[in-house]
Amino acid sequence: MKLHEIMPQAMLFVRGLNAGISHNPLESITSDDAELCVRAFSNLLDQLASE
Repeated sequence: MKLHEIMPQAMLFVRGLNAGISHNPLESITSDDAELCVRAFSNLLDQLASE
């Protein structure tokens, strides 16, 4: 929680199943949504690397 003092931060939210249960062992996502998350993060890293 203290990293914001030394670097910018962002959160990437992934669509969840099970009526939006989060931070719980019942939380789950699809493999397609996990792949979208990985692609989005990869694109962000590519953009940051080219700056």
